[in-house]
Amino acid sequence: MTHIELAQGLHVIIGGHFPKCNTLVILDDEVVVIDPGCSIEDLRAFLMTQNLNLNDIGTVILSHIHPDHITHAVRLNRLSRCRIAANDITAPLFNDKEKMKNFLGFHRANPVRPLWENLVNSKMFGALEEGRIDEELHNGDKFALGNNTLRMVYTPGHLPDHMCIEILESNLVFGADIDLDLEFGPFYGHPNSSISDFKDSIRRLQHNDYNGLISGHLQTPVIEDYKTALAAYQRHIGMREDLVLAEIMNGAGTIAEITLRAIIYPSLTDPVFLQFETWMIEHHVASLLQRGLIEEKKKRYVAL
Repeated sequence: MTHIELAQGLHVIIGGHFPKCNTLVILDDEVVVIDPGCSIEDLRAFLMTQNLNLNDIGTVILSHIHPDHITHAVRLNRLSRCRIAANDITAPLFNDKEKMKNFLGFHRANPVRPLWENLVNSKMFGALEEGRIDEELHNGDKFALGNNTLRMVYTPGHLPDHMCIEILESNLVFGADIDLDLEFGPFYGHPNSSISDFKDSIRRLQHNDYNGLISGHLQTPVIEDYKTALAAYQRHIGMREDLVLAEIMNGAGTIAEITLRAIIYPSLTDPVFLQFETWMIEHHVASLLQRGLIEEKKKRYVAL
């Protein structure tokens, strides 16, 4: 179990890369857990070092609806009767997992849906269990805990419901899936993800002067020079779009043909990740069409 103390009462348990995530634990007037996607054993072990256990958790806060960020929320609610808080977009999706699946693009007619469900149930078991949000949060809402105050910041793009969480006294921000993974880059692999919104959210974080950004997935989670890292992170979007345009110029005229070039994921042998790649390529093609760099002729994309 690896955890880091960021400030008095503020800890991060390292979950790391998908299908886990980094989990914040705040020990204050109550025990608050943000994005319970780390190993449940690691969370329990950390709490034991503080003479606490899972039953002592008072509140779970969710940054967005992705399964790796909500994995243990329902289980913790059953164990401790803790309240679960999420923003007003996430809440109805958490309350109705069929709505969640549709929101993520895995509607009943999507042939990849059973494979995605198997992935979630095998790697993020509990994320699809039925539960209820007890408190809805909104952009700008503050969550006072005693020595720590949290403020919700909507940052859509990754998903429409994505939000970051500022820790005001420490002047830190939990970036969730604006994770600054400079090896992979931003993820916008759902039909309702948005490249333009993602860029706007990155710029919003760049305009704020934090002491650091806490990544939802990096093994070294706190990035002090986050403004430089955000600029490099965003450049992945432009580089991918250049590669998509190059493939179209080289004769790839359909989404399927472009996707098979494996521009984003190094391997597309898994149908679920092939689906994610397809959706991301669709966003780039839409962007290129909007920019007037390509057009569609006879159901094929051609460069202008």
